[in-house]
Amino acid sequence: MKIYIKFAIAILSILCFHSCKDSDPGPCPVIPKEPITLTIDQLYDGQELEFHKIYQSTQSNDFWFTNSKFYLSNIVAVKADGSKKLIADVAFINFVPESKSVTIQGDIEEGSYTAIEFDLGVRQDLNAQDPATYNSDHPLSISKAMYWTWSTQYIFSKTDGYNIVGTDTTTFFIHTGTEDLYRPGISVSRIFTVGTGGTDVSINFDLHTLLNQPDYTFDLVEDGQSHTLDNLPLAVHYMDNFTHAFN
Repeated sequence: MKIYIKFAIAILSILCFHSCKDSDPGPCPVIPKEPITLTIDQLYDGQELEFHKIYQSTQSNDFWFTNSKFYLSNIVAVKADGSKKLIADVAFINFVPESKSVTIQGDIEEGSYTAIEFDLGVRQDLNAQDPATYNSDHPLSISKAMYWTWSTQYIFSKTDGYNIVGTDTTTFFIHTGTEDLYRPGISVSRIFTVGTGGTDVSINFDLHTLLNQPDYTFDLVEDGQSHTLDNLPLAVHYMDNFTHAFN
């Protein structure tokens, strides 16, 4: 038994030695972690978005939103030295009428940070998972109703609402998925410090910015319906514009 204990201690010592800098003769330092709360606020043209409130489109049509939800993957905080510290592997951002903010909780190293980074969508290894295997409170659970068993696995985003055209009311819906629509490396500049007790950081998601970009401005009356594969160009425009909607 003593031989096994000595062997285990030796292995741990080797692992510790190799995990520390060669110039550090002491034991491996324990880097403390503190809680971080990342809040995402939903806006429309710089103001808090309200579901069922009538807005006017670029084409002068009245419309309103009824639904807005999406996935983020690989959510990290970027330190001043460029290293990245994981906040969460994946998060389900589901805005509801009662609250236009969603929070993501994590624990990261103390220190100075310069940005929050994330990917839009569900990354490939997670996209291949069966949502029925997750507990109901997990972001990828089947209870989130964000999965296409018949087509593209996880739905990356859903935005729904109605248009008013003259005396007619029409629906719009844009539901995006497929690995080709995954958009990595979205960066939002934020200067903050994580110390004892942790910190709170907030970023904005603006649907007006998403719908109105120089390369593509949405006309939700003329072309506002996509389940991805039935109107792939619209889904591509949506995800491309999505990358500019955070600040």
